[in-house]
Amino acid sequence: MKPDLFIICCGNLYSSDDAVGLHIAWRLKESNLPDRVQVIEAGTPGLNLLDLWEGIEKVIIVDAVMSGSDPGTIHVFDGASLPPRDFLPLCLHGFNVIDAIDMARKLGRLPGELRIIGVEILTEEAFYEGLSPQVAAAVPAACEKVLEEAEKMLAAL
Repeated sequence: MKPDLFIICCGNLYSSDDAVGLHIAWRLKESNLPDRVQVIEAGTPGLNLLDLWEGIEKVIIVDAVMSGSDPGTIHVFDGASLPPRDFLPLCLHGFNVIDAIDMARKLGRLPGELRIIGVEILTEEAFYEGLSPQVAAAVPAACEKVLEEAEKMLAAL
């Protein structure tokens, strides 16, 4: 049986704060999630997002954001009010989450309900493992925000 909600956590473990989504995934997997929720560590999925959420009506994407806000700031966007493309880090072949969502919209492959939880990062320094202190400190609050959004989305079922 397919889950009712996917939480797709994105990030590159070897690009410093860009790994924040993966850190959130690990913490969420340790929490007491309902059986109808599945957490996916997607890495840098690019257009593979469309295949990941195929057949799933409710999706939360967790990723790093670079909007100029203070590091550790948590942003929430829905499928109707996406952030500008350059807010999210690029991924394989120059596609990021926003590009994948735009492509899914054009192809009629968007989930019925979509949220993006973005954590403002300080750096995406290549070949560096570990989060900056500000971003690491935001992980628990970001997890709570993901769980809050998941609860709202599941309540509508």
